[in-house]
Amino acid sequence: MNKEKSSMETIMKAENLTKDFGKEHVLKGITLAVHENTFTAILGPSGSGKSTLLNILSGLIKPTGGSVRCGDAVITDYSEKQLAGWKRRDVGNVFQDYLLLDNLTVQENIKIGISPQKPSLSFSRLVRILQLEELLHKFPAELSGGQQQRTSIARAVIKSPRLLFCDEATGSLDEENSKNVVELLHNLQSTFGMTILFTTHNPQIAKTADRIITMKNGMVQSDVLNAHPIAARNMVWG
Repeated sequence: MNKEKSSMETIMKAENLTKDFGKEHVLKGITLAVHENTFTAILGPSGSGKSTLLNILSGLIKPTGGSVRCGDAVITDYSEKQLAGWKRRDVGNVFQDYLLLDNLTVQENIKIGISPQKPSLSFSRLVRILQLEELLHKFPAELSGGQQQRTSIARAVIKSPRLLFCDEATGSLDEENSKNVVELLHNLQSTFGMTILFTTHNPQIAKTADRIITMKNGMVQSDVLNAHPIAARNMVWG
């Protein structure tokens, strides 16, 4: 992480997070802080707990124990109404399976991400950065996987979220489209100053991040600053 980024303030802090699904202990006491305007990779194999951690941090599910603080607010104590408002205003989500609405065009899918609570990013600038200008009147069924994922990214970031949570966002894509999506996310992060957390099982993607948190069996195995992130174009698939 460079000096400028390492000096940024903490935007989110998790304390002793646990999560049980029945008798299965998925998270086993995780404490971490997320710094503003950084790209953090959460690396681990399937079943390590990384998606569960991301879903708790983004307010999609409640922990069994522990807390998550964002700024001065403890979001794990929020009511459903308060949580919905926070997510609508400050949080963007990008999922592996895109979750676009089939009956809406690319343009319409993007614009449903606009929050009435804050100014949105420039639509024209965003679609230009994400290379969607020629696709605005197409429907999801007419798009490739990479095009669908770029549309879902545009929908997530048009409201200019402070936090962007990407859960295996390249998991359904081939190597070339994966590189394109990771490169675009880094471009958006540096252009608009948002904080990105990206779960992945791919060590190459993790190497592009400012920070790499490695998870195993519901616990943080290592948490390191990446002094020399590689460019997305330089990722090499095994």
